[in-house]
Amino acid sequence: MIKKINDANFVANIDANQTFKLFGKYKKLFSGDKGSLEVIQRVILMTPESIHLNSFMYEPILDMSDDHLKRLYQAVVGIT
Repeated sequence: MIKKINDANFVANIDANQTFKLFGKYKKLFSGDKGSLEVIQRVILMTPESIHLNSFMYEPILDMSDDHLKRLYQAVVGIT
C-alpha cells in the first residue's frame, strides 16, 4: 500500500493505527481496483497488527489450513 500510495509525507505522519490509515488512503486513491481492495481486506483480516515480523511462529486466532494461507500469499503476489 505504501508503494502504491507513493506519499512519503503522509506515511511519515502516521503515528498510530498504520494499517487502518493506509487502507483508508488506499481505498480513496484506488477505489476502482476492487480486486486489490478485496485481497488487502483478506490480509487485514488474517494478520492483526499484533503479529510482528520477528515472531517465531504464525498462529491465527481462527484455524485455517496452510492452503488458505498459501492462496492468500499468491493473491498478494499477484497485486504487487
